[in-house]
Amino acid sequence: MKIKVLFHGVLSEYVGSGEAEFALREGSCLGDPLSHVGRRYGGKMPEQLWDREKNAFLNPVWVMRGSEKILNPNETLKIGEGVRFLPKQRGG
Repeated sequence: MKIKVLFHGVLSEYVGSGEAEFALREGSCLGDPLSHVGRRYGGKMPEQLWDREKNAFLNPVWVMRGSEKILNPNETLKIGEGVRFLPKQRGG
């Protein structure tokens, strides 16, 4: 199955695009697109956003499905579902 991944804000500048598509096997979990993002774009991310050892975003980036933050990366993805990566806004 294919899923669309959207990169918002400065993340789109680092990866060179606002979106990407990944082919995943049926029954993939929400954490699987993160592995693909790491392999394809991890080297382009600054160290304050990407942990190269863990192959994961650091706390300043939220991973979203629809309008909810992903808290359990082991939940199964639904066909046609998208995942969004958003840098947390700071300031006030």
